[in-house]
Amino acid sequence: MNMLRYAVLFLSLAFLSLGYMFRTKRLTAHIGSKNHPEESMEGAKRITTATQSDLATGRAQGSATTILGINPLFFSAAGWFLYGIYWSLHYQDYQDMNDSINAVFSLCAVPFFGFIAYKEISSIPQGGLEGLRFLSGITVFSMAGYAIVSSIPVVELYLEYVNAYLVSAFLTFTGFPAEAGEIDFSGNSYFFRSNDFILSVPIQHNGHDEILITLSCTAFSSIFLFSAAIFSAREPPATKLKAFLLIIPIIFIFNIIRMSMITYLTYTGTTSPEFAHHILGKIGSLMVLFFLAWVLFTFLPSILNSVSEVFDIFFGKKSAPEKEKTR
Repeated sequence: MNMLRYAVLFLSLAFLSLGYMFRTKRLTAHIGSKNHPEESMEGAKRITTATQSDLATGRAQGSATTILGINPLFFSAAGWFLYGIYWSLHYQDYQDMNDSINAVFSLCAVPFFGFIAYKEISSIPQGGLEGLRFLSGITVFSMAGYAIVSSIPVVELYLEYVNAYLVSAFLTFTGFPAEAGEIDFSGNSYFFRSNDFILSVPIQHNGHDEILITLSCTAFSSIFLFSAAIFSAREPPATKLKAFLLIIPIIFIFNIIRMSMITYLTYTGTTSPEFAHHILGKIGSLMVLFFLAWVLFTFLPSILNSVSEVFDIFFGKKSAPEKEKTR
């Protein structure tokens, strides 16, 4: 199953990459920063010189180059649909872990990303949507990093071990003795996955080792997601670096605290592992997510514009065009 997932993920990211790199650039007021509205208006004027038919075939000046005669947005649409299939293939895993929330999300993945694929195709006459360009960019960069790490056992396991060690050290410091278990490659070689076994490192306490640190427990995907969003922003590099150095450590530290809480509640019998991980852990993650989003938008307001356009895609909200000032 893992090999099938990797194949589907690879194809989806390849198609999304083509759409991201070669799609028509929408030169609208949303592209420029709030500090340079004149550049945005000039871009908007340039895009109106192209006819809809030219944009659809990718021949207009400033539009994307076709790939084998095909508009890049068709590749992007295919990528979104395959991305939905990729997440739907995780349904059984979530069921086995009694993670009903993510199981429901995986069931909704195909229709959800299928809708995004439809919006990509329907936006061809306009040269594509900026919101989907932004969304495809952070998807490609974040998931590419996740796929690379999860496909190399030695990298994945040592990342899990570092997290298990830090969680154990934190619990021991607070008076609850714990230690990271041994690394088990489960029959895989160091650099190549040869089976579908889930790789993990246990956290041990008084002979118990029910708590397993897997790759999804390390917040690695969240770190890559926020990193991709930060470096896709339009602010100066120094500003993006400051945001990166503030946000990424917060994600990492909070995740250690979250996993420590889950481990403590489980081993003390306060709650079941499922309730601690799937309910309390997710509530805490959601609260931190809102805080990090506020920090992100404060440092990098251009991302807020892009996110706003993503919401416009789903909810159909359109900002009213500004009336041209009379001179």
